[in-house]
Amino acid sequence: MSSIVFVVSALETIAASKEAHKKPQLGEATKRALDDIKAHEPQLPDPEVIFLPLQLATTLSTNIILTTTALDCIGKLISYSYFSVPSATPAESDPDRAPLIERAIDTICNCFQGESTPVEVQLQIVGSLLAAVLNDKIIVHGAGLLKAVRQVYNVFLLSKNSRNQQVAQGTLTQMVGTVFERVKTRIHMKEARQNLSRLGKGTANGSFVTITASELFVDGSVVADSESTVGTYIERVDSETSQSAEDGPKLTLKDLEHRKDFDDSHMGDGPTMVTQLKQKASRAASVQSPEDGSEESGDDEVEDEVYIRDAYLVFRSFCNLSTKILPPDQLFDLKSQAMRSKLISLHLIHHLLNNHVLVFASPLCTITNSKSNERTSFLSAVKFYLCLSITRNGASSVDRVYEVCCEIFWLMLKYMRAPFKASSTSLFGSVVVSNARITERD
Repeated sequence: MSSIVFVVSALETIAASKEAHKKPQLGEATKRALDDIKAHEPQLPDPEVIFLPLQLATTLSTNIILTTTALDCIGKLISYSYFSVPSATPAESDPDRAPLIERAIDTICNCFQGESTPVEVQLQIVGSLLAAVLNDKIIVHGAGLLKAVRQVYNVFLLSKNSRNQQVAQGTLTQMVGTVFERVKTRIHMKEARQNLSRLGKGTANGSFVTITASELFVDGSVVADSESTVGTYIERVDSETSQSAEDGPKLTLKDLEHRKDFDDSHMGDGPTMVTQLKQKASRAASVQSPEDGSEESGDDEVEDEVYIRDAYLVFRSFCNLSTKILPPDQLFDLKSQAMRSKLISLHLIHHLLNNHVLVFASPLCTITNSKSNERTSFLSAVKFYLCLSITRNGASSVDRVYEVCCEIFWLMLKYMRAPFKASSTSLFGSVVVSNARITERD
């Protein structure tokens, strides 16, 4: 296996270092891992045995070469989905032990110690965390995903190296885009399941229709015309909600900042979750009756929400970051940490609305309210945070903040007119006030 080559190379580098001789724990763990590799060749041994010396190399050593070598190896093992292999060590021996993939992400994140972190280590942290989030075979959800995104954001914010800042910014965009792309895939899969169910209901006299995987999937995704689908959804939402919006009371900016219908108080709680990508070939099925496959459909619904919850947590995080009030001395300093944080948050919000509107518009994209246990549309769930971001930044006298706010507001009007009809007047007033201030200043 090609993976053995880079693992052996990394472990031999650690074993030959001064740190391995000075720290018996590191030296012994490395020797045991190398011995186990030889004993199990051509396959890799227990993941726990391989991970321990790599983890110790990042915690017991301040050597830049050792740290980057260990991080690089961990990132590649995550890409190979190696940390999903069951461990030979019984879980009962340590019931409080977190999943290996979570400990791997923790190890990577712990290597970042703020702006004092070596430039090479910063870059390796970003690369390894990107590998963890982009892995489509073993998908990290919840706390582990948020931790990875948050640490890349910290590198962008705190790094003094302009190249690392640019890499971290591009990585953040790629990470959040991947999270939302997975939700879009789940929406298409849900549409396919519903179509199969309708076909099942339409059959008579015990006949059935057979649909193969090739008819449902092309290059790993469900066949769908995204633009026409989004247009259909928007028209449906407009027709369903326009009447209620007209009858509802007019909202003020103060109302928007305190009106929160969706309860997400426990949304971020819970451990890191990991799901494995199902074989698409197994989804080729014969539809015989509406009842067939109901248990599998229920499992799919639960898994759908795991992906949607990830998108919600990520979007909520950047909305919250965008609403932070800037200190007076950093208000017009575009290079200050506070301003850079606000700008990247707003740009990511704009990016998600512009490129993944299906997630916001689709009625199939729902999430459970923590308090009432009712299913709520994704747009209704994030509406409060999106409006709050606009109201806090739409009146900004900083040109770049105002410009991106206008673009976000335009996307809201373009794709989500009806849901935001009651609040659009107040939001528009906020944007107009800022425009008048900027014009007057210029």
